[in-house]
Amino acid sequence: MDGSTNSPQVRYIDLHTHTNHSDGALSPEELVKKASELGLAAIAISDHENTDGLEEAFDSGKKYGVEVVPAVEISSYPDPLTEHHILGYYIDYKDKNLQKILKKLQDAREKRAKKVIDNLNKLGYQINFGDVKAAASGTIVQPHIAWSVITDLENRAKLKKDFGTVPDTGEFIRKYLIPGAPAYEARETLKPKEAVELIHKVGGVAAFAHPCWTTVTKENNKLVFDDKKFEQLVKAGVDGVEVLAHRGSEEDTRECVEHFTALAEKYKLVVTGGSDYHGFGSAGKSLGFTDFYLKVPYRVLEELKLRHRNSYKI
Repeated sequence: MDGSTNSPQVRYIDLHTHTNHSDGALSPEELVKKASELGLAAIAISDHENTDGLEEAFDSGKKYGVEVVPAVEISSYPDPLTEHHILGYYIDYKDKNLQKILKKLQDAREKRAKKVIDNLNKLGYQINFGDVKAAASGTIVQPHIAWSVITDLENRAKLKKDFGTVPDTGEFIRKYLIPGAPAYEARETLKPKEAVELIHKVGGVAAFAHPCWTTVTKENNKLVFDDKKFEQLVKAGVDGVEVLAHRGSEEDTRECVEHFTALAEKYKLVVTGGSDYHGFGSAGKSLGFTDFYLKVPYRVLEELKLRHRNSYKI
């Protein structure tokens, strides 16, 4: 599966999107409306440790004729310097224990944000917690911090010195906020196995998000795949993998899609795909990959539904 099929008979979807309940720019209704305008048949709302936008999204889906898949994206750390994101599809988002754990994870993100902001201040960047909090309608995540820095005119000179130009949020995050970076702070979170088990307890299908970023590096202009990291998630019990995800250029993305398609077949994982759409200067692509060769056909969702039904005897 190379994700490049482009036929008028094929319906397309996007199984990785964010709203302003985490680090997206659009409200759930605005996001669903945009999906409808683009002709997408379905989208998954997968906010970071937050499901507050799902009810609005469902109502909007009926209004605009878009199928909405309930989802959540949970960060997990197998060790202090490695971060893996796990998508949970078709979860029982009303489950009280799930909401209790998500609230705890949101609070941990807020505590971490304050420490990261202090680190950035020490590095010479102008940013305060109040501005970041105001930018977040729900869960505070790294793009909120990065956006606050790069949109503050007082930081322009330092940004140009550090980057050569004003970076986008993805570039700023990779330089300053990821594990091992100068402003990074660890936070209380789940291990991969705990995140997968949580998703399974609420009836969901767990998929490894964008492994093309978290298990792949680039050295001497060549992609290097760390399949041991991938196997960590397989051992943690994931059901699927986000094969149809971008890795910067078309050339690199095609290589990643081929590599992770093979791993999905090897470990009998269901294939998922999505743009990681945020709607403002993030590392994600445009909704539905409208700005890229890659597309996610509806049959991917059909396979996901089948895996869900078979897993829970529905």
